[in-house]
Amino acid sequence: MKETIFELEDQVEQHRAVKLHNNQLISELESNMIKLEEQKSDLERQLKTLTKQIKEETEEWRRFQADLQTAVVVANDIKCEAQQELRTVKRRLLEEEEKNARLQKELGDIQGHSSSMVSVS
Repeated sequence: MKETIFELEDQVEQHRAVKLHNNQLISELESNMIKLEEQKSDLERQLKTLTKQIKEETEEWRRFQADLQTAVVVANDIKCEAQQELRTVKRRLLEEEEKNARLQKELGDIQGHSSSMVSVS
């Protein structure tokens, strides 16, 4: 009977040691779980921040593209207007050159006519 009591006490002691060890493991696991939950929260905050930043940068990029497209359209309109104005100026220059040539011819004719009248007198 003493022997049985001794064996039972030994088993109880072993059981206590195992229980203490298990409690320590549980405590460590709970601590690790808390740390992992904190890391998860940090990562979720970072993800939310990065998602917001990407959304803002994407919207900024879209605005930039729209502004650039507007600038291209405006520049093209200005170019077309400038080309039209250049064609008008070239046409007017040609008309003025033709008019100048006619006037030069008339002047030459008049001077020629005048000089022939001066030599006749």
